[in-house]
Amino acid sequence: TIGLQPCSWGPTVLLLVYPPPPAKGGISVTNEDLHCLNDGEFLNDVIIDFYLKYLFLEKLKKEDAVRSHVFSSFFYKRLNQRERRNAVDTSNLPIQKRKHNRVKTWTRHVDLFQKDFIFVPINESAHWYLAIICFPGLEKAHVEPNPLYQPQTQAHSTAVSSSPAADGGSDELDDVRSAADVNRQPQYTDGLHRIIECYGTDDSHPSDDQSSCQDECSEDDSLVDDCGSFDKAEWTSKPTICKQPCILIMDSLRGPTRSTVVKTLREYLEVEWEVKKGSQRSFGKDMMKGSSPRVPQQDNFSDCGVYVLQYVESFFESPLPSFHLPMNLLDWFPQQRMKTKRDEIKELILKLQTQQQLNLESSGQTDGCHSPCEDTLESADLIPPISS
Repeated sequence: TIGLQPCSWGPTVLLLVYPPPPAKGGISVTNEDLHCLNDGEFLNDVIIDFYLKYLFLEKLKKEDAVRSHVFSSFFYKRLNQRERRNAVDTSNLPIQKRKHNRVKTWTRHVDLFQKDFIFVPINESAHWYLAIICFPGLEKAHVEPNPLYQPQTQAHSTAVSSSPAADGGSDELDDVRSAADVNRQPQYTDGLHRIIECYGTDDSHPSDDQSSCQDECSEDDSLVDDCGSFDKAEWTSKPTICKQPCILIMDSLRGPTRSTVVKTLREYLEVEWEVKKGSQRSFGKDMMKGSSPRVPQQDNFSDCGVYVLQYVESFFESPLPSFHLPMNLLDWFPQQRMKTKRDEIKELILKLQTQQQLNLESSGQTDGCHSPCEDTLESADLIPPISS
């Protein structure tokens, strides 16, 4: 697992492989992984990757799947990892290219710049959060008529126009919060406040460029913060919608800024573009903004991974119609949904296990697939490419 202790003790029993053979890239789920879905436990990488793959293959329409890509939870870890001691000496290369070399095979079958959305689950200091790279192929914001536009009454239009402007915003993360937004935030315990303040400061596993990154990021030390609202009526009141290159950081504990993550992903895209397109293109903050939407927040110590899964599921279920920044997604899904999320995933795993066991028995087989080694996981994408 990534940065987490094993979830249980005793013999490890393979429950299922998803998707099952002969499909490639199956994820092995064991009884230890299932234990991570108990209340109070941290989700491990297996549960994260399993459910993301399930959502992508089973819940996403094909036309949406073609324009989306989901990386394994190992992707960002590998991208930002220290070089192995026995690795080929690449010290003469810029740090951005050294990082890209670690994951260059992960996109050998996919062109990221043909995708609208790239999902990157990230675990740092035992905390899960999500980065979504939006419209990396666009060179600038694209405004088009809103197909859902419904002219409003004069009174309502005045109310809407008095709300904060939903333009691209500045690339400064000014943490401006209205009184209403502050009141809607979860009431954290003192212990949870300490986690919020400290979880991003763990330097036990620094990347090879961590020491130099802070100064380089200082001019981009914040992301566009939000003061809009996720209100379907408001979306229909806008005559235009916006598609623009941006990186959204969705974090269920609003703690430290994630400017370093945004910078790392921008640099990855620059090298990926150069490798795939044979030319150079800037993905700097003027070209691709970083934004930290206000999203539903966890009210305990352990549900960060569950929220990451729900962010992706909600994005699949109800795609954002417009990418005006900043944005507020506090009403994206009801908090009550999170109370049953662990049980839903657990029941899904047990249901798939029963189906696979019946299929194996009917075919006369008794042995499942063995767990893939980490090297296999690190050299392959979570989601196989889908041809349009």
